[in-house]
Amino acid sequence: MENYDLTIIGGGSAGLVLAVAGAKLGKKTALVEKHRIGGDCLWTGCVPSKALLKAAKVANYIHNADKFGISTYETKSNWQRVMDYVRSTQHVIEDEHDNPERFREIGVDIIFGDGQFEANDTFVVDDRENGQTRQLKSKRYVISTGSRPLAPPIPGLDECDYLDSENVWELEELPEKLLVIGAGPIGIELGQAFHRLGSYVTIAQRSERILTKEDVDVSKKMQQYLSDEGIDIRLNIDITKVEKHENGVKVSLLDGTSTDSNENNIEVFDKILVAAGRAPNIEGLGLDRIGIEVGQNGIVVNDQLQTHVKNIYAAGDVIGHYLFTHVAAFQAQLLVRNFLLPFQKKIDYSVVPWTTFCDPEIARCGLTELQARAQYGDVDVFRLDQSDVDRAVAEGETLGFSKVIATKWSGKIVGVHLVGSSAGEVIHEYVLAMQEGIPLRKLGGMMHVYPTYSTSVWRVGAKWLSEGSLVKSLRKIVGAG
Repeated sequence: MENYDLTIIGGGSAGLVLAVAGAKLGKKTALVEKHRIGGDCLWTGCVPSKALLKAAKVANYIHNADKFGISTYETKSNWQRVMDYVRSTQHVIEDEHDNPERFREIGVDIIFGDGQFEANDTFVVDDRENGQTRQLKSKRYVISTGSRPLAPPIPGLDECDYLDSENVWELEELPEKLLVIGAGPIGIELGQAFHRLGSYVTIAQRSERILTKEDVDVSKKMQQYLSDEGIDIRLNIDITKVEKHENGVKVSLLDGTSTDSNENNIEVFDKILVAAGRAPNIEGLGLDRIGIEVGQNGIVVNDQLQTHVKNIYAAGDVIGHYLFTHVAAFQAQLLVRNFLLPFQKKIDYSVVPWTTFCDPEIARCGLTELQARAQYGDVDVFRLDQSDVDRAVAEGETLGFSKVIATKWSGKIVGVHLVGSSAGEVIHEYVLAMQEGIPLRKLGGMMHVYPTYSTSVWRVGAKWLSEGSLVKSLRKIVGAG
């Protein structure tokens, strides 16, 4: 039996933050990982997808080089070399940040292997490196085992070697014709990347719009951009059946808006990429044995990330709140604080930003316009086209807009929706303002470097000073309106 202060199960974003903090604060810390340190983000998620998107953007720049006055020969992407680039970025990050030896050097006991709870204070691991079974007795446990792609129940899908966000990185050649099932962030990002690298891409979505978690204006505009680029987007589509075909996969697509419920459109694709949701990794951990409750989205925790078992906590995708790397790290930071300090702090999800890394990027924080009107009644909505941002004009990146929703009189920011180049960077100024209660008028009075994409924030703040409800009312009072 080995005794620890803290044992973490899962070496992704949350697990690594906790492991480093635990060891540096003098706690005897163990980290158990089933596969590789770095988790989904490094090996099948954030890092490889962003590297692939960069390669695709370069291909798009070359394709449109004449716009910038540069003549090029038509260039065809080399899939193997693209994947070599993707893997090289992963290995750099692994070597610099997620190398197991780095964590061992600071005092974390890294254990690779499968494990399960035998009791609420005992976790048993089959240590692959040492070929032995180890019993870990710990004061506290944190489960951070992440999530995996979820396949929809489509007849024949399991027999057709479909791709998902995990195995797509093992693809040996670029498919000529690709069907993407699902138009959420993963489907949109990968669909656009494959299109720009040379695949003919069809994206099939069951609902009436893409990116259903985004503001309606955002999803509509992005659909227009992607369609203009040449991606075939089909809404209200059910995939009723798939089966192997000599030329790939035969797919039966049913248009939900058709009056004939039996009229299936049959098409053949080289590959299918499923991007239709995720499921928590909870199997084999023995959670039912120790009374940990699991809900539809994952492990059930309270607002301090504690399970029904007092000394066991959970964080990251496995609890199903927000499936983002940065949220997992945020949750881990809360746990570190609560483990060390008195007066337990509750998790606060009131200001959660996220970005979809398509081109142009989409960044969001806070409420959609519909949500804001439901919660606050009448609100002010300020919109700035990206073509009004001089840096965007100079770089030929004028697709997109900023949409900021604020309370009618005070200018308190309650929702931000950005579409445009570098949206994922620009959003953070708004995030800070929302978190600290900084109103739009102060952003409008803050000096911004010119020309940058962030001047869009200043421009929106200036709109409040000229177009906001309070200012308009004051003008009427003094007779200037």
